[in-house]
Amino acid sequence: MKRSLGDKRRYLDQAALDAVTREHGAIANSPTSRVFDNTDFGYRRINVLRPLRLRFQITDEARERFLNTCPELFDALEAVQDELGTETLLDWNRVWDAVQQVFRTLPDDVEGWAKGAKGTAQKKIFRDCFTVVDPDAAPVIAKHHKIEPLDRAALFPGQTLPAGITQDELYALLGLYPEDRGKHREYEPDPALKDAENIPLKEDITSYVLREVRPYVADAWIDRETLDEQDGGIGKVGYEINFNRVFFQYQPPRPLHVIDAELAAVEKRILCLLSEVTQ
Repeated sequence: MKRSLGDKRRYLDQAALDAVTREHGAIANSPTSRVFDNTDFGYRRINVLRPLRLRFQITDEARERFLNTCPELFDALEAVQDELGTETLLDWNRVWDAVQQVFRTLPDDVEGWAKGAKGTAQKKIFRDCFTVVDPDAAPVIAKHHKIEPLDRAALFPGQTLPAGITQDELYALLGLYPEDRGKHREYEPDPALKDAENIPLKEDITSYVLREVRPYVADAWIDRETLDEQDGGIGKVGYEINFNRVFFQYQPPRPLHVIDAELAAVEKRILCLLSEVTQ
């Protein structure tokens, strides 16, 4: 068309309409026609999480930032530094246990964590000031809890789990790692490492993650809190019709010597134009 109609720049004449109608009525595969099941277009979009890893160190700069916000904790911070020193520590979980122990044993005349929301804010500021993300650090444990057996049918509706997968392996794939006495630990996810995967409806989530995700990021797990509103299973169900993926036909590039010749011709023309300007 001489003028675009929205994003449309072409129209179908009667011959094209007849051809499309014949292909549609034939219900057969051809270079310009494909037959699919409805589920071929569906997928589950899951969130893939990885643990937050924090390195702890008390530095002069970090001390200054922390005390500018929480000057009332100067003496408490001195006690923490006496206990932990100024070396780099790669296990925030042990560091935090030690910090909490120091605060519990502070003298009565030394101010510790405030109560309520202010205390929660102080603890957050402490971690923000004295830690940085480090891929070599230990994962940050979010909580320990006892997990009841998972309802596999509810979490993976219409899917068959891989043969031979154990309950502990399935729990780990969902971010729950077994400990003693039936308890499990759950790591805090790193927001910067959050990713998403679109898994075809005809494939089960567990097999896909074990094949396409775990070999490359062994500490990844599936966000089990993201559930579909319709069937309650893990992942949001969506549909996509990608014409390029279905009908794309690879066109090999032109030979390299042809491209080089064209570039040489363009460079020669540019030099001629420059010479005209400078004369």
